[in-house]
Amino acid sequence: MKSIKILLSLLLCFGLIFGLVACTQPAGNESESNDSDSIYKAGTYTSTATGNNGDISVEVVFDNTSIKSVKVLEHSETAGLSDAPIERIPQEVVEGQTLVVDAVTGATNTSNAILVAIEDCVNQAGGNVEALKAKASSDEADKTVTELNTDVVIVGAGGTGLAAAYSAHENNANVIVLEKLASIGGSTGLSGGGISANDTRFQREEGIEDSKESWMDLWKERQATSNPDSIYPDYDFVDKFMDEAVITTEWLVDNVGHEYGSVEGFGLDPVRRIHFPKRDGDVQGGSLLIQNIEKSVLGEGIEILTETPATELLTNEDGDVVGVVAEGKDGKLIINAEKVILAAGGYAKNDELLERFIPELAGSAELSAATPGSTGDGILMAEKVGAALYEDPWVIGLGVASKINGTSSLGMDWTKMYVNGDGERFANEQMHYAIATNKIVEQDITWAILDSNDVNVSLIESLEAAMPTEEAVKADTFEALAEAMGVNVDTFVENMNSYNEGTKTDNDEMGKEKEYLVAVEKAPYYAVKLYPKTMGTFAGVKTDENFQVLREDNSVIKNLYAGGECANKVMYNQVYMSGSAVQFALTSGRIAGEHAAQNLK
Repeated sequence: MKSIKILLSLLLCFGLIFGLVACTQPAGNESESNDSDSIYKAGTYTSTATGNNGDISVEVVFDNTSIKSVKVLEHSETAGLSDAPIERIPQEVVEGQTLVVDAVTGATNTSNAILVAIEDCVNQAGGNVEALKAKASSDEADKTVTELNTDVVIVGAGGTGLAAAYSAHENNANVIVLEKLASIGGSTGLSGGGISANDTRFQREEGIEDSKESWMDLWKERQATSNPDSIYPDYDFVDKFMDEAVITTEWLVDNVGHEYGSVEGFGLDPVRRIHFPKRDGDVQGGSLLIQNIEKSVLGEGIEILTETPATELLTNEDGDVVGVVAEGKDGKLIINAEKVILAAGGYAKNDELLERFIPELAGSAELSAATPGSTGDGILMAEKVGAALYEDPWVIGLGVASKINGTSSLGMDWTKMYVNGDGERFANEQMHYAIATNKIVEQDITWAILDSNDVNVSLIESLEAAMPTEEAVKADTFEALAEAMGVNVDTFVENMNSYNEGTKTDNDEMGKEKEYLVAVEKAPYYAVKLYPKTMGTFAGVKTDENFQVLREDNSVIKNLYAGGECANKVMYNQVYMSGSAVQFALTSGRIAGEHAAQNLK
């Protein structure tokens, strides 16, 4: 009996021990159990992808089953344009646990780079990229059609559009502004923010003497360097613009709340007539100008709809414009309006339109400093309803550029020497940037020549990092450099020797001033291909002095206005005047907004 009790006790103990073992798995087994349910290897991962201006570094944090956070660590993207994708894409990836995220309009390269870097982090964490890319089915029936009514609708929220919005509002009109990009500002926001005007009170306060005659003389001198057969500028229009520019310059301070920090000359325009914004912390230039106008526009309750591209103009049976159709974030928008103002910019970022209108510059969109939104939308919409297009369109030149990262300093470096495809120096490199663009267009190919002088260290680092490339060559002698460039050796060597001789005697045969005469004599030597760089177009639709759009017979298309690069050719031949493009954007916007508001039914 005693033996049976002992046996039962032992069995009970074994049962308890077995129960404990069954209820308590070793740590290894627990991990294996969790691994079977895991989607990712928990941890923090980083990756880098190439954006618009360089590398973008991204950090992604995972737990076993989800993406916990995404952060952009470093980037060199353009402020303003890159803000939306840097903020929004990480947020949407985390919130949706998906890689199916739309690129931000106008910042496609930045958006894609962030997504590529996140995808690499998913791979590092052992995640299923394809599952994250599985696009949820969408129901077209869910898309809405929204109809809105307003007095004035403005297409584009750059300098022209914002000035027009404020001007129309202060003249008692209800206003809606449409912007196809995620950020506002247009090319004005990417500019230096300076606006030219003569004999303003701000100049007088600084003791600056200036006159319209002085500006007009320079305008005519500059325009005479380009197409001798052009019928533009219309100097009667330019004369009126100069008067209106003074009004705009003072209106921005008195009505809109803008401030100027200084009135300066620039480059080969030494007269101090360019009014630059007063710096506000790290914000300056065109972004500050836009910020100041935007603050006033939003402060008045004016609605700005971003990522809402206008697609067509609405007209009635008489051909009068009565509104616009746009694509909103949630579907189609039909906006009925008494007046429509086109402020959507030019087409410097649209190679298809450059090929159509300015074939000499086809292919230049890649290097243009214009906003990504400069694709000619407003001009094309106006053309479809019968607007007359300006003859002889051209680009707003911004000098020269290389396709190699890290070489932007070549754009305004008058110390460098240029040769063409024959190995011949063809111009005084000390020239206005718009003229430099035109000179480059005239050549079959252009090379900038530099040596291994200490001043070129950072440039050389960029060139060496890119090599081998078709965009730059290197050699220890002028003869070998000419061979590498594929130019006539004798011509090139002769031109190099002649240039270097001029640097020693301070007597350049092309007339370059002593300050910019720098010898090319320390091997190894480098040659870099240069291309025309632009910041916009001289083009658009014809308008009257109130910026009402005209047909070929000079009749007005009722209720339709255009300003800025949608209508700027009247001001120029083929050469830009420093500080005039932003001024024209603001002035045309101010006038169009005022006239539209004062002529409502």
